Parts: sequence; C-alpha cells; structure tokens
Amino acid sequence: MTKRKSLLKNFYPKYTFEKVEDIPYELLKKDGIKLILMDMDNTLIDNRKEYSKDLKKWIKDIKSKGIILYIVSNSFSTKIVKRISKELGIRYYYKATKPRRKGFRAVCEQFPDISKSEIMMVGDQLFTDVWGGNRFNINTVLVRRINKKENIISAIKRPIERLILIHYYNKEENKEKCKV
Repeated sequence: MTKRKSLLKNFYPKYTFEKVEDIPYELLKKDGIKLILMDMDNTLIDNRKEYSKDLKKWIKDIKSKGIILYIVSNSFSTKIVKRISKELGIRYYYKATKPRRKGFRAVCEQFPDISKSEIMMVGDQLFTDVWGGNRFNINTVLVRRINKKENIISAIKRPIERLILIHYYNKEENKEKCKV
C-alpha cells in the first residue's frame, strides 16, 4: 500500500490552477522562481492554435518582473511552435519528449546560474508535464486543459489522470495548493 501511494506522488503537481494566467506573481516570488517552462498545446494555445489576450498580458507582466519564460513542447511542428514563440516573445524547445529529462536538461543547461529549485514547469498533463517536471526535480503546476477535444493519445490518458487527481485532491496537505 505504501509503495502505491509513493508511486502516485510522482504525478502530483506542487500547485494547480485553472489556467496559466491565474498563477500569481506573489507565489512565484515566494517560491523564488526565476525560470518557467511551459507546455504549449492545450496549456498556452487552443485547438485553433490561438492564445488569449489575458495570457499575452500575463506573460508581459511576468517577464517585466525578471522571470524567464520558455516553451517546452513535445510538438513536432516547428512552424507552429516558432509562430507562437515569436508572437509571445518566448524562446522555445520543441520535440522535447516529455516526460523524458532530455528537453528539460537542454533548456536548463542554458541557464547555469539558475538552480532546479528556482525552475517551474507548467502544463495541462500529468503524464508528460507534471511527471516530467517531477522527474527532473523542479516545481510543477498543473493547469486545466483549454479544450476538451484532444488528440487520441491524450484522450486515452485522461481517465487515468482523473483517478490520480481524485487521490491528490482528497489528500489534506494538498487542499491549499489546489486552485482548480
């Protein structure tokens, strides 16, 4: 029983929020965050490959406070990642193969003065974004996916994620961390 519970913790985010724009600067400051890695699909952009004005405003505000933002995407479409990166003014790394550490390592090596405790991964999936961030030993934030309609691989994983999240939300020590 203990082993199963400890395995589930690999998929627990440090925090949850409804959307990226809900992550308050005060929390980032309190946790000493200097670099935020962000998933792209269904985290920053919707199925039409568009983002909200509120997201663009949040990005501008967070960047003005000295926090570095970086897209870390599993997408193989360089065209879309480049366009979103350029429009939002954020550097990117695509074909990241999350939850593998490769993409995280490649980005973080560019910032040798930033320790892992000062890095946060934000995404909409437990099995790629949160698990990958936890495997790399950085802070993790789970946000609600933008669209309900998803690719088949993500759709297959969602019921399992739901079971893990039920366990996560029912744990007393996580109640304060949950904003979703």
